[in-house]
Amino acid sequence: MSTLIKPSTVEHPPPASSLGNTQWTTPDYTLPTPSLQFLFHLECDMEAFRHIGEGPYGDRSTVIFKGGRFEGPRLRGEILPGGGDWEIVRNHDRDQQTAHLNTRYNLITHDGATIYLQTTGTRTGAKSVLEKLGSDTSITADQYKMRLNLTMETGDERYSWLNSGVFVASSGRVGGQVVYDAYELL
Repeated sequence: MSTLIKPSTVEHPPPASSLGNTQWTTPDYTLPTPSLQFLFHLECDMEAFRHIGEGPYGDRSTVIFKGGRFEGPRLRGEILPGGGDWEIVRNHDRDQQTAHLNTRYNLITHDGATIYLQTTGTRTGAKSVLEKLGSDTSITADQYKMRLNLTMETGDERYSWLNSGVFVASSGRVGGQVVYDAYELL
């Protein structure tokens, strides 16, 4: 049983040679431990959710993004209206729920570059908490877990480093907004 990992810490792997259920060919090969570098803070304004219903992949809802803003040390700008989230919600035993998130939207930087941003991830926690996220602004992001994988594309050379980066975010929802802090995985 593993211990609870605190925020902003990294659990280092044990030596491969100590993992005794597998015959390793390179047990002493050492890999670098990744780190996170802050990329930007983002606030996305949303329209009301549209419930599509139970379909072949689960209980689907969509929401269109009205706009928003983002800023970090290397880029800043606005979220263009018209993107959205196409999520599937699954209920689990006892009061647990998971939303599988799938978003797409365009960012425009302060200096005119357009960046396509796609995220996938999950929002999971107590169903009684998650079902109130749009209306109860007293719910805090530490009452559930919402994590994202980000993929970005641009043809603008000034931001071409985004095309090959690996990015993650810690996210939350408050009222009609999604808020997150994005990081580059180094």
